[in-house]
Amino acid sequence: MSGSGLLGLDAVVQHGPWLATLVSLAVTPVGYAAIAAALERRLLRLRSEFVALLFGDPLLAVSIGLGAWLLDGRDPTGVAGTQYSLASSLFWLGFGLLQWITDLRASFYTRSQIFAPTKIWHQVVVYPLLGYWTWAACMGGLMTPDTGPAPAFQVAAKAGIVGGVVLWMLANVYDRRHPKLGHPPYSWRKLRPQPAPWPPTSISLRAYLARR
Repeated sequence: MSGSGLLGLDAVVQHGPWLATLVSLAVTPVGYAAIAAALERRLLRLRSEFVALLFGDPLLAVSIGLGAWLLDGRDPTGVAGTQYSLASSLFWLGFGLLQWITDLRASFYTRSQIFAPTKIWHQVVVYPLLGYWTWAACMGGLMTPDTGPAPAFQVAAKAGIVGGVVLWMLANVYDRRHPKLGHPPYSWRKLRPQPAPWPPTSISLRAYLARR
């Protein structure tokens, strides 16, 4: 059994579309929202959250579910196999860590923002997990032959996979051009966000103040 199998990553894709979709949603945005409520004491609002989180991530979860439906319990093979899926997971983990640094250097977030619980969750949990499942399920689903009793539904599912991933990508591009708060300045010593008002010391904080 592969290391990914031991961690249950493959099982998410192998046990059908509903499990794949629900587990993906549990990671983001549901898990993200739970951390925001429990540790950051806030509810997600469109005014302060990114479009990719509120709309893009659910679309990505649907794409993963469609890929799992197309796989129909089969193991992803070829370029969608375990080794490539793990490589995708590691790539996105590395991307998340690099983005962490660049967000601070570019003053997109302050130091207290990049260490907010939701930021940590997004960079080191969401990226690698969704990176694995997106590659395994979506690539695996796209590689399945259009055969069986309902090939038209298979073609439609593949179009849905591509559409969901493309919309997720476009949402991320939109978000970088339209910054929002994303993550509040956080105090781990007090286990709560720093008290507002926050000084406009980052791009995201200035965007938040401009929308108030």
